[in-house]
Amino acid sequence: MTDTQEIIFTMAAMVLFSTILLSANRMILRNDTMVVEGELEYEVIALANNIIEESRVTAFDEETVTGFVPINIPTDFTAIGVDVGETTSDRSTFDDFDDYDGWSGTITTEQGDYTVSSEVTYLNSSTLQPTTSKSTLKQITVTITNEFLTRNTANGETEKEYAFQFIRSYYAD
Repeated sequence: MTDTQEIIFTMAAMVLFSTILLSANRMILRNDTMVVEGELEYEVIALANNIIEESRVTAFDEETVTGFVPINIPTDFTAIGVDVGETTSDRSTFDDFDDYDGWSGTITTEQGDYTVSSEVTYLNSSTLQPTTSKSTLKQITVTITNEFLTRNTANGETEKEYAFQFIRSYYAD
């Protein structure tokens, strides 16, 4: 074997080794990214669950806060949203389920900042579609984003939105 052949074989081996190394690095990076995204998504689920559980322990409607049973159900129920003495910026003032409508805030955890918002709507009892009419069903939708949970789009990377819903019935309380 000549010196030229040895140099060519050595260069070919180096190219092959570099290709394998780059592929391995790509796989390691992809796996690490998936692990981090999994941890962040687990946190998203936990935060949404906390908001939903917090809303579930409140009264169904402002009319039922004190245990009063409205005579005309559902027409005696109040409109969706915060009531007198409550503010959408302070969840500690919420005393019924629909007070969570329009609430938004930033929750900071060890994994970073999460932007959280919630929306409550009445649902049509037969179609389970949002309605402006009062009914015995309300739905909360909790939407959460995080700057590190993104997806590629035609316009570049955008934050993923995670939406969680829970339907509450007046009769199930």
